[in-house]
Amino acid sequence: MSASPAADISEDRILETIAAIRASAPEITPIGGGLMAALHLGIAKDSRTFSRLLGIAHALVLREIADLTERDRLIRVVYRNSRTQRTEFAFTESGEALVEQATAA
Repeated sequence: MSASPAADISEDRILETIAAIRASAPEITPIGGGLMAALHLGIAKDSRTFSRLLGIAHALVLREIADLTERDRLIRVVYRNSRTQRTEFAFTESGEALVEQATAA
């Protein structure tokens, strides 16, 4: 994960990171690429923060987390609040390797 504060990250850098991730793994949706980019860049590590920052319905974010966790096995759930459904997530080894390879250029 990047050591840069989230406030110093430009929109262009976020979009470039998403594009690089999706170029390396075309099966990843734009929201999935966004989740992985946000985690990599230190912008968001939970579903509610990501949902709020990008203006995406929380239910859509939760669905994407489920896909990336169960189908693709690129992230893992670290914690889930049963009342709010806020879900904290982290990379699996394969997810981290994919992002590192995609953004190495």
